[in-house]
Amino acid sequence: MNDLSAIEPAAFLDLWREKIFLGQEFLTWLWIVSEINGNLLNIKPQGAIELWFESRLQLESGEGGNKKSVTCLAPGAEWAEAHTALREGKKLTRAKLRVRTEEKEWSLALSADALTPQSVRFPKTFDESEEEGGPVGQFLERAALLSELTAIVESLFKGFLELRLSPAWAGTELPRLNKWLTSQK
Repeated sequence: MNDLSAIEPAAFLDLWREKIFLGQEFLTWLWIVSEINGNLLNIKPQGAIELWFESRLQLESGEGGNKKSVTCLAPGAEWAEAHTALREGKKLTRAKLRVRTEEKEWSLALSADALTPQSVRFPKTFDESEEEGGPVGQFLERAALLSELTAIVESLFKGFLELRLSPAWAGTELPRLNKWLTSQK
């Protein structure tokens, strides 16, 4: 079913609620993998990127009236409360990230329900005093930068899904993630 317009609104909401766990697993996996790999990730087709989880993580477990949530604020890599929340079965639902390619760096918030970059701080790529191309040029440049960031997030999610659906998930990746989690205090 590729045409979302053919889905009734109530059915679409049910489908969205049923699949939201994928966004939560993705953010949780991405955080752990970035920690394990020293914030360096290789993605296709972009290549090597640096990725940091910064200043704010929101984790949740349960649904409806049984939902339990914790927001962790930590400078640098001190996420003891977030590690405890993971061990209790909570998953990331929202995070502040920094992404760096060879030439550019973005700051953004990413939530599990939409996986759409929010509150984006763009790389400085032009001298604002010169106003190259005027407002239209600046708008087009920001649109291109947002498109590049969105492509990075999509590549990360695609890599996660390929791994999540492969035999390597249960055989290799889950044990690796659990080993990391038990090593955190």
